[in-house]
Amino acid sequence: MVILGIHDGHNCGATLLKDGQIEASVCEERLTRVKNEVGYPELSVREVLSLSGVQESEVEDVVFASQYMHTADHLSDVSKWYKVGKKEQANDEKLTQEELLKNEQRRKAERMQKVIDQLGVKPEQISFVDHHLAHAAAAYFGSGFDFDKETLVLTCDGAGDNLSATVSIGVGDKMTRISATGRNDSLGKIYSRITFYLGLKPWEHEYKVMGLAPYADAKYALEVKEILDGYLKVSEDGLGFEAVGDLKMNYIYERLRKDLELKRFDAISGGVQMFTEELLTTWIKNAVKHTGISRVVCGGGVFMNVKANKLASEIDGIEEIFVFPSCGDESLSFGAVWLKSIEKGSSAEKLTKLHDIYLGRSYTNDEIESVLKTESSENFEYEFIEDIDKKVATLIAENNVVARFAGRMEWGARALGNRSILTNPKEWPNVERINSMIKMRDFWMPFAPSMIAEYSDDYIVNPKGIHSPYMMFAFDTYPEKSREILAAVHPRDKTARAQMVTREANPRYWSVIKHFYDLTGTSVVLNTSFNLHGYPLVMSPKDALSVFHNSGLKYLALENYLISKRA
Repeated sequence: MVILGIHDGHNCGATLLKDGQIEASVCEERLTRVKNEVGYPELSVREVLSLSGVQESEVEDVVFASQYMHTADHLSDVSKWYKVGKKEQANDEKLTQEELLKNEQRRKAERMQKVIDQLGVKPEQISFVDHHLAHAAAAYFGSGFDFDKETLVLTCDGAGDNLSATVSIGVGDKMTRISATGRNDSLGKIYSRITFYLGLKPWEHEYKVMGLAPYADAKYALEVKEILDGYLKVSEDGLGFEAVGDLKMNYIYERLRKDLELKRFDAISGGVQMFTEELLTTWIKNAVKHTGISRVVCGGGVFMNVKANKLASEIDGIEEIFVFPSCGDESLSFGAVWLKSIEKGSSAEKLTKLHDIYLGRSYTNDEIESVLKTESSENFEYEFIEDIDKKVATLIAENNVVARFAGRMEWGARALGNRSILTNPKEWPNVERINSMIKMRDFWMPFAPSMIAEYSDDYIVNPKGIHSPYMMFAFDTYPEKSREILAAVHPRDKTARAQMVTREANPRYWSVIKHFYDLTGTSVVLNTSFNLHGYPLVMSPKDALSVFHNSGLKYLALENYLISKRA
């Protein structure tokens, strides 16, 4: 059984499932080198087929995530449809259901034609799945939990297929939806529009707003939060959200500008974070109480907010919680292929559990050597090192910054060690060193710690024993330990967006951190993504060398080759 899943919207990409196993998944941005690429992911489709060793003729089913998807032109410039208010809402409400249906059918035909032209599949091989059902399926089937007892499945995002949040109960192969919130009452839309109001890029820079929030004075953040309380609330039944008044969340920008004028930027960030945390956790508490289910899985872009996830994980009554890695729309193609597999007669138990998300391309030492020989060596030198992982750890222990390129590329928004920049977390000046060398991050933004999983309790407060291999939760740190890894925690509130690294999931990256531990007594390294500011994570050796040349990086480990800049 070969199933190809496609997400053809914002941060588009493709996933291939073969006989119940996720063989490959790639975001289009890695291939086009355009951050958060939009549209039909032609290159990703080609890439996942190649990585899986599958011929075009072997694809049995193609499934698009989302019944409806905007055009690439529409998605490329949100300013056209963010700066709207009551007047535009009134105009849009005049559209008839017949007009909307015709538009959906036209877009489906256009989307189908893309894959027909590329792969030569027949129309009857192509299907579409509901947006929030795909988010739910990604979280449920990707959780790794046993399917023999009930699981509470939550989705929350900006909107997709006219919904913005759902509550479902999963058991066995089936998920039963018990509540749905419409697109007009979206929690996610408020956060994205405030991101836009602050001069940042919506659907990309929300994490910057979250990172700034702890710097706000609580008094002024609360003032902003109370303003937002007048926009949206938890619904009367407790299982969804509803607007306060007649204004739909698509059309709040003009009101936001008036309400937030002269409010400090940090207070706005703190206020929207406080507002989001309160509504999200109240909603989750209600769902847990209503269903009596203590095991929770989550998907959708709102759950990219690791600070809100932290609070969700601390809710009384929740014993187990899983948030799908990089759970924005880029994750939809996972849910799509799992749903299609179940529809075709497979079972949840037969689906291979998601062992890790290193699902992209890897490169051999011979391939890398070939690339190195074609590059000018005037400014750098290289050598083959048998135990490169130990060498990387030694360089980090000596307080160097090292870019690491090893194994299969990780999927999603987070760098998880294989396309990462690493350094010593014990030295605060390393934050400025990395920023001046390459990252140019906003001054308030933290870096993240990768830590040996079995030693993680030494550093983070984790009473429920949540496993966090994908950086989807923030954790409080113990005061004495936060000082030890100061460069890898949030400077203001000392939380850590931790990656717990196991030997089983990534033996070589685990080895780097273990060698560092043997040398320093600290089982944590500072990890940030290997890319130039504003660009996607590197994919190929050529990408890595381009970043190396165009930054202040001194060391690059390309598989077993250590590249060093000459003085």
